[in-house]
Amino acid sequence: MRNLLRSQRGAAAFATAIALVPLIGVVALGAEAGSWYVTRQHAQNAADSAAYSGALRLSCTIAGATCDTQSVDYRGKEFAAQNGFCNSSPQDNTPYPGTTCVSSLPTRVSRAVQIDVGTYTAGTFTTPPAGTGNAVRARVSQQQPAYLSAVLGFLTINIPTQAIALVQLPTKVCALALGPDSGALKLAGNLSNNGTGCALMSDTSVQLASTPTFTGSGWAVYGASGCTPSGSCSNVSVPHNYFMPYANNPLSKLDTKSFNSRTGNTNPSCPVQADGWKHCAPNSAGSGAYGSFTVQNGDKYVLDPGTYFFYNATIKVTGGQLKGTGVTLVLLGDSQLTINGGTVDLSAPATNSFSSDLNGVLIDDQAPSKTSNKVTVNGNGLVSLGGAMYFPKVDVSWNGTTASANTTCSQVIAKTLDMSGGGYLSTQGCDPATIVYTQVVALVQ
Repeated sequence: MRNLLRSQRGAAAFATAIALVPLIGVVALGAEAGSWYVTRQHAQNAADSAAYSGALRLSCTIAGATCDTQSVDYRGKEFAAQNGFCNSSPQDNTPYPGTTCVSSLPTRVSRAVQIDVGTYTAGTFTTPPAGTGNAVRARVSQQQPAYLSAVLGFLTINIPTQAIALVQLPTKVCALALGPDSGALKLAGNLSNNGTGCALMSDTSVQLASTPTFTGSGWAVYGASGCTPSGSCSNVSVPHNYFMPYANNPLSKLDTKSFNSRTGNTNPSCPVQADGWKHCAPNSAGSGAYGSFTVQNGDKYVLDPGTYFFYNATIKVTGGQLKGTGVTLVLLGDSQLTINGGTVDLSAPATNSFSSDLNGVLIDDQAPSKTSNKVTVNGNGLVSLGGAMYFPKVDVSWNGTTASANTTCSQVIAKTLDMSGGGYLSTQGCDPATIVYTQVVALVQ
């Protein structure tokens, strides 16, 4: 009996059995924590895709383009659903295309998806009351019961993730074709743009007659939906990308201004003054618009500083001289503009006394889209156009040699833009509120 009590046989097994109890618990708890990690990775994938998709939709709104009917919130939640995450309280039964959300989750398991539009700057995301901004935040989470981790005091485990996608504006654009026409930006083979270097952008596709040339550095060619013909698209000697989000359109605010309803057909008052030039005065601030205006060989016109409204007017410069500093031309109704010869030297005001929305704007053409209503700028002479020129519904032919002797700013936004010859384009010296930028979407958190 005494020998039996002194025996150590089996002691190690007994100690091992006792040690295995907490060891198995630790291993099991580690396995449970590992499942949390896997769930978090799935949720993070859903958040990343939701934020990125929502930001792509936001970039369309920022661009002032014709966007699809779905909201930023819908696009974000659509892509979260495609990754298996939908709101379960209250239950989101929206039939998102490609959804992998299950109709019922295990007991006490719930998921949440929240999409916010806000402003991201210096690493901080804020949500303005109006819900506007430059970024989209997606918060995706899963809550589930605790099992072995309950011994540590956890009753439920919440697994949160977050992603922020920022709409960035990396590149200044001096020529933007809005479309919706395919090939809205057409670049001819004899194009040889000069200026300070900037991007040419189409919100649809780019059409190349052959390989355009550019003088100086800083030029680029971009499109939102491709390039034709394919054989010429890769031969452009400047940076190019034909599949990008729309460029922003800072002048889209002019499309709905109340002064677009002004009408009239009176002739501009342009008396000859002592310098031998005919000096024209802008419209009165209250109402009214001018009719047709022609400058031809032998004419010498000066537009005094101010804002000139034209309604159902034909504005034609075929010779002579036309100059003006601090002027803005607003074309309404069925108006048409042609510059084909002569010497033209016009520049926009830095501050427009009629409307601050026209600061830095040389031409605001709100004429409707018509086959016959095409704007032609042909530098058969010295053509200097300083400022932003806006033709949202009109086809513009930008040909010949243009220059900018009076300013370093010369940029154009049009429904379609057909460019050939040597055109001067630059964003330097432009009012910051008129400058177009390309857009890219990047995950920043």
